[in-house]
Amino acid sequence: MTDLSRQDLKQACKSLGLAPTESQLSLLGRYAKALRERNRQVNLVSRKDVGRILSYHVLDSLAAASLVPTDSRVVDIGTGAGLPGIPLAICRPDVTLFLVESIAKKARFLEHAVAELGLTNVHVIHARAEAIEPLSCRVALSRLTGELTVCLGWLARHCATDGSIVLWKSPGTAGADAQLLSRHGVRVQEARDIVLPVTGIPRRFVVLVRQI
Repeated sequence: MTDLSRQDLKQACKSLGLAPTESQLSLLGRYAKALRERNRQVNLVSRKDVGRILSYHVLDSLAAASLVPTDSRVVDIGTGAGLPGIPLAICRPDVTLFLVESIAKKARFLEHAVAELGLTNVHVIHARAEAIEPLSCRVALSRLTGELTVCLGWLARHCATDGSIVLWKSPGTAGADAQLLSRHGVRVQEARDIVLPVTGIPRRFVVLVRQI
């Protein structure tokens, strides 16, 4: 483990409605360790966050688990270090995760991590999201990846009709422009505010539904 004991991580997951097994807790710790070590050569997360990979990044990723239906195909666009995709894949082995990352150094880390952790439900795609065939996923994830005007088209492209797009936002974030949503055939289903365990950081999840 890095910044949380296994027991503290287990309790934090419990507060998010998850009950990870000892094996899953071990995998989360191994992932955090691999990320911390690779971050010395490749800028995967901010240096100030290296000491809180579990307590912030992993828990922030897992906070969306209840928004992912059972047995879903899920795509994580611009996944970077594998956040939120890898923690979700570890704790939700029922889902199939596609990690889309255009930067080669980051994609190589993802391939290494997925192989080392034995995550058979995860597929790494080294490409730009707009350059690959639509993945038709039940859920598309976007954790703090940038302006919605830029990334919404990519997310909608890989989201099946009636599927959902889950956005990680900060509370108080301005709502999405109605014309932008309409252009990409999506509507807002809900906005859910939570406070992350351990760090107490507030998080808003905005869930969009693709209508066409």
